[in-house]
Amino acid sequence: MFSNLIVKWQSLRKREDYLRRGLLLIILPAVISFSVGVALAEDAAFYQKGLSPAATSLLFTVQELSRAGKYRLAVQKIEQFNQGRTRDLPPLLGFVAANLNFQLGNYHKSVNLYCQVVAAAPDFGQALENYGMALLQVEDYKEASRILLQAAEKVPKKSDQLKYKAAVAALYAGDYRRARSLLVALTATSAETFSSPPPAAWLKALIQVDWQLSDPQAALIVGERLVDLYPGEISHWRLYGQVAVAAGDWRKALAAYRVLQVEGHITIKERKLMAAIYQQLELFTDAAEILTKVYSEDEPEAQELKQLVSLYRQIGQTEKALKTLTRLQKLYPDPMNLFMRGEILYAAGRYREAAEIFMALDKIPEENGRQFILAGYCAWNLDDFPAAASSWQQAAKYPAWQKQAKDLLQTLKPWLKSKDS
Repeated sequence: MFSNLIVKWQSLRKREDYLRRGLLLIILPAVISFSVGVALAEDAAFYQKGLSPAATSLLFTVQELSRAGKYRLAVQKIEQFNQGRTRDLPPLLGFVAANLNFQLGNYHKSVNLYCQVVAAAPDFGQALENYGMALLQVEDYKEASRILLQAAEKVPKKSDQLKYKAAVAALYAGDYRRARSLLVALTATSAETFSSPPPAAWLKALIQVDWQLSDPQAALIVGERLVDLYPGEISHWRLYGQVAVAAGDWRKALAAYRVLQVEGHITIKERKLMAAIYQQLELFTDAAEILTKVYSEDEPEAQELKQLVSLYRQIGQTEKALKTLTRLQKLYPDPMNLFMRGEILYAAGRYREAAEIFMALDKIPEENGRQFILAGYCAWNLDDFPAAASSWQQAAKYPAWQKQAKDLLQTLKPWLKSKDS
């Protein structure tokens, strides 16, 4: 099961499914859960100069209504003003109208208004930024990325943040290489210091892009920077662990999940994954120890208990394997559980106990008849040749085991004669 678990993590489809459910959630809310920005003082002053007295008066009225949270009434005032006009609203008034519609959730209308504003005032940086944000809300990610890059040129003080948003828009548009180019430029610093490192969100976005480009090794390098720069955030270690598993770097994955374990933030699923990682590193005792604790707290599936039995057999802990089998049979009764118990007892040299189990199994769902082959071997090892012959004669009744049973009976003849004499 656990090797299968690792394979599932490495499967591209599974990775992409997990990505959409998990990793993307660390980026999108941070980008589109926002309020649109107001105009900078210099922009407001510049675009207010061209307003007519009536438009200026309306602007002040709308501002007062907005401060009072009366957005819908403010929009109505602007619409009344615009009735009968053949031209678009003046840029500043159109900008305010677009912001109000955005606040009311009228995103498509706000997109149209912002578009008119930037067409009339292409240097209006805040309008470009808000336009990009509105495009994100209507899921026009490709255009949002283009507009946000334009905004970055017009608003130097916010250039890096706007480029980050443009990169995330490109990511959601599926333009992963463009997104990566922007993020690499943003996160690559010639003299990185702890006083001015790239924000964690930028590094996580770059991990996202590398993951989408099916380059877990590159994502892992960024993940290392993330936990080095921001080690106190437990979600970063979780992300680092996920990426390390995808990259097949079991030791780094183990280090990440150990942090989660020590900090008390590891889930049942992650503890099982940690056991799978231990097995990849051939640390079977550690894997068994983790799973034993997990299954004492959470009822396991049958296959999980069988895997734990196999682990105990692998590390030579027969009694623990038998104890786990007892629990398995109690939770999930199955003749194959009893057959497995017989195999373990046989391997441990406890032939009499094993023989009793094998002979009591009239039928098993897998390889039926093999129980009598093994029962014969038990009897052979106990020098009970008549019992061995009886078991192999029983096995010969099953077509799948007939040839082997007859060969064994032939081999047994001299021993039977010797016993008789």
